[in-house]
Amino acid sequence: MSTLTIPAALPRPTRRPTAPRPVAVAPVLQERPAAVRLTRRGRALLTVAALGAAMGILGVAQPQAFALGHSGVAASERVTVRPGETLWAIAQRTAPGVDPRETVARIQSMNDLDSSTVPAGSVLLVPSTR
Repeated sequence: MSTLTIPAALPRPTRRPTAPRPVAVAPVLQERPAAVRLTRRGRALLTVAALGAAMGILGVAQPQAFALGHSGVAASERVTVRPGETLWAIAQRTAPGVDPRETVARIQSMNDLDSSTVPAGSVLLVPSTR
């Protein structure tokens, strides 16, 4: 077997001093936000949301009477209470085809009545059936 010996007196490689190299500075680029890309499903969802918002605004903005097709003024008649007559009898006389309980309740609300007793000679507003 042979042995390799390296003499210690060999010169070491040296670096030559070099001038500093200019450092290239890259220009600073502003990052642009990524463009939004809508898929077909995204466009459909956006359209449905816009239509829903528009319908909601229209539903809130329209007065209820206008939306239901009413003029806003309830048709009513004036009736004078006869002696011995009750609200039930007035309801049956003024609205024969309607449930008298509903008509009595409407008469009470139209005239701000707390009870169903009304003195004779009083003038009441009653719902018109026209």
